Amino acid sequence: MNSIYTPIKKDPFSKIEEEFDYEILKIGRFTKKPPLINHSIFMNHFKILFFLRGRCRVIVEDQEYQVGPGDLLIVPVNAFYTVSSEGEETIEFFFLHFTVQPVHKIARFIESLELTQILVLHDTINEVLVHQLEHTIKKVNEQQPGYYLEAVLLLQSLMLRLRILRQEGDHQQSASPHVRSSEETVFNQCVRYLQEHLNENITVDKLCEIAHVSQSYLYRCFKKLVQQSPSQFILQFKLQKSQELLKTTDDSITAIADATGFSSIYLFCSTFKAALGLTPTQFRKHFKNQGSGD
Repeated sequence: MNSIYTPIKKDPFSKIEEEFDYEILKIGRFTKKPPLINHSIFMNHFKILFFLRGRCRVIVEDQEYQVGPGDLLIVPVNAFYTVSSEGEETIEFFFLHFTVQPVHKIARFIESLELTQILVLHDTINEVLVHQLEHTIKKVNEQQPGYYLEAVLLLQSLMLRLRILRQEGDHQQSASPHVRSSEETVFNQCVRYLQEHLNENITVDKLCEIAHVSQSYLYRCFKKLVQQSPSQFILQFKLQKSQELLKTTDDSITAIADATGFSSIYLFCSTFKAALGLTPTQFRKHFKNQGSGD
């Protein structure tokens, strides 16, 4: 007697997840005694922090978040935030850094999760998840067979759980009213302008103009928040974006120079080599060789 099976239909969440391939960049455990203060740098990948011990204050844009044991913090690409410890208890959390492939799907990924800003999910981490993280990190550190796939599967499970939570409306962000200092407001205005006009020749004078401040005040803002001058930060921002394009696209060096606001390919190449010790072409070749295991 032949049995007839009806295939299980894919649910909407599973269909969405099928659109994305995840690339795991880092996974591990962080422990530090207070004081702890960390100003993020702009990276073109996503970060998830799983808090186990201690309490922290997270400031992003014009909001302040209090996070502690059991809370999960998701940081989207190029988000500027500050994390500082509160109290004297040791800070401990798991971290997972990842990106989405193909690159052109990043915007779709952000849209599908409404992940346009930092997301805090309270009371989300349970003992089962902690065990999974510990097991996966151990396999990754020891490079046991299948360690990378296990890390990807863990992330996929987390993303599915997040989609369900977002639909249910549980574990909403909890932000207490907080007015950012004027320095932070000015800094964020400048960063947004950089993101939107990266292909232009952005000057310190232009940032002063859009933020309506003097050069000396702008310099003080940047030195206080990122320990760099505005001109140093502009250059770092452009170089980070150019590295991402060299790694993830086949665009010509000329096209990348244009996309990151360098006035000529010669200026781009000489600046890139002075900062990284390699020309853009050498950097791309070195990265591809590393990826192929050479």
